[in-house]
Amino acid sequence: MTHMHGKSAEPRILYAGDDDLDRAAQYLGSVLHDAGYSFDYIPSSERFPASVDPTAYDLIILSDYPSRQIDGRQREALARAVRSGKVLLMIGGWESFHGMAGEYAGTPIEDVLPVFLERSDDRRNLSQGCVVLPNGSSTFSRALDWEQPPVIGGFNAMTPRPDARIVLHGRPLIIRGTTDPVPLLAPSSVPLLVSASVGDGFAVALAFDLAPHWVGGFVDWGLPRIGIRLNDQVAIEVGHEYRAFIRCLIRYCLSRGNDLP
Repeated sequence: MTHMHGKSAEPRILYAGDDDLDRAAQYLGSVLHDAGYSFDYIPSSERFPASVDPTAYDLIILSDYPSRQIDGRQREALARAVRSGKVLLMIGGWESFHGMAGEYAGTPIEDVLPVFLERSDDRRNLSQGCVVLPNGSSTFSRALDWEQPPVIGGFNAMTPRPDARIVLHGRPLIIRGTTDPVPLLAPSSVPLLVSASVGDGFAVALAFDLAPHWVGGFVDWGLPRIGIRLNDQVAIEVGHEYRAFIRCLIRYCLSRGNDLP
């Protein structure tokens, strides 16, 4: 486990998954560091340490982190931590939610997510993309430039629980024709960002990844483009609104869904 220092030791954040900090995790990791957050990081190749107490963290992020890396005792401990007041954020990917091979379906961690998981492969890969849009008024709808919404390349299908809030939804693109293509939006939408209170805690599900390839054009959303450095070896270039979105997401999680100015 790696500790990344930010400008402040509070709040305490645990981030697990997205391969490693010099691979896919450099995207979320760099924005967290740029925003001044300190965090402990567990690569996808490492087991969830038996010594880690989930209740020591304010926010636990599982992003494309294989469920096989978390033993049964720690799965139960994670679920108890959420119910007792902590915040869980699961971010989409091939090893999130149900994913390709079952991952979190039927585990204690599913029980504290704001969504019901599929019981078969929930990955939806889209060659023409899916437009991300706000669902009603929220921190996200007010703080970001939705006049030019971004497009993602895929997501995990999920069903919101009855008491959950759908904050963002998506409309897949349908483009027909070869000489003069006409883009259309699919008639029905899919939930992309869902949240709910869980006992004394809070849980958030983001259906798409924040790193290639599912993030698609979302990573380039907004001008100007911004260079962000995690350390001397890792630097990324992203759109202004992409960085703003992740900052909104973390604030939303830490405020337990309270809409901020």
